[in-house]
Parts: sequence; structure tokens; C-alpha cells
Amino acid sequence: MPRSASLDLADVLLKRCECLRALSNQPQAKRELVESLDIPRSTLDDIVRDLEHADLVEYLDGEWQPTPLGQCTFNHHTRYKEGLESLTDAAPVINELPRTTPVDRHFLIDAEVHIATAPVPDDVIQILLNAVESATHIRGITALAMSGYADSFYRHATAGSDAQLELVLQPEIFERLRTINPNQTDNVLSDENTTLYHGDVPVSFSLWISDENHAGIIVHTDQSVKGIIINDTDDALDWATDQYNRVREDAELISKL
Repeated sequence: MPRSASLDLADVLLKRCECLRALSNQPQAKRELVESLDIPRSTLDDIVRDLEHADLVEYLDGEWQPTPLGQCTFNHHTRYKEGLESLTDAAPVINELPRTTPVDRHFLIDAEVHIATAPVPDDVIQILLNAVESATHIRGITALAMSGYADSFYRHATAGSDAQLELVLQPEIFERLRTINPNQTDNVLSDENTTLYHGDVPVSFSLWISDENHAGIIVHTDQSVKGIIINDTDDALDWATDQYNRVREDAELISKL
């Protein structure tokens, strides 16, 4: 389809979408459309004419209904609007990130967004703990750590029988945690089902992948957490896995005790 034709199609869809929506739900005669859309017959005539000229609707057996192109176009339009709604839902969280942070739109569309709220914004961390508790294999990267939740995360991520945990940390994060909680850190290092790496984590969020079921990111503020985003779509998992593999590839294993 030439670009000019697709632009014309987009213009018709923008202006005449409600009528196409009504016909997508159920083929109707014009008298029925006048009632369901609550518009004058003369206005409806103009709308249907535009849709017909764009090959989006056709008249069959006394009723107007979408053409195959019309139905596909309407479905695509609906999916596009739902995607915009997902991006809007995620905006309060991702707008906390630097402009250069690589959060792909595929990770945001159809995601669950959990925004931290006052007076205890850290409560949102429970979403993370619940998400990893039943997993058998957790992979993650983080450039930041909340020391008060490090032990809780470890216990929840390794709660399952033979659960595997792999984490890539910034070197200074690991050393800081080891200074604050030496016994706890030693216990983690001695756990045969937990593998820690240190290396450059060039993103300003924390990311985890739970089995192959879902992935999530935690967006931090200077003092706390802004929110958590979780997505279980294939596109989201592919993006998260790519982010993890890029960081893991250059990371070094932290020797076990």
C-alpha cells in the first residue's frame, strides 16, 4: 500500500472509528446505526461513505459490516490504543529513569505497574518478594541494593526446593553489603544453589527474570523505590533476557567460600 494511501486510511480511521467499532461488534442497517451512534442520518451517510471509499466497510444482505481490511484495521487500532494505555500507566515509574536508560516499549506494553505510595513507599518491595518466591530459577542484575531487603530477597528467591539464584552486582555493591552484613553475605556465598557475579551494570534499574514465566524491573529513587513493573509476555522476556545476558557476559564469578 502506498504511503499516501495508508495515511488516508489512518485519517478515515481517526475520524470514523466509532462507526467502525459499532459494525465490528455487530453488522447493522443504517437505521440501527443512527440509533446506536445517536447521530443524524445525514451525518451517518457521510461516515459510511468515507468508510466504504476506504474499503473498510461493505453492504451485504441489508446490513453494513467491516471488510476483512476493516476488521484487521480496527483490531490493530484497538491494540495500538491499549499499548498507549500501558505506556501511560508506566509513565510515573519510567520517568524516574535517565533518558538513556534502555527500557524497551515491548517490556512496558501489557505490563503490571506497581507504584510506591506514601507513607511507606518501600512496601512495594513485597511485590518483588511475592513474585520470586515460587520460582525455581531467578536471574538478576542490579546497580543498586537496599540492604534492609537483601536477606528477605535471598530467602524468598531460594525458598523453593533446589531453587537457583544468579545475580550480577556492581563490585562496590557487593563489597558494601559484605561490610554491612558479613555473616549473611558469607551464608549466601556458601550456598551451592546461589551464584554471584560482579561486573559493570550499565542500567539504573534492577532487573530479574523468574524462570521463563515473567520478568520485572525495580526503579529506584535517591532515597527509596519509585515502583516495580512486571511483564510475562514473550517480547518482555526476550528483552529482559537480552539485558541480563549482555551484563552477565562480561561479569566475573565471585568465588565461593
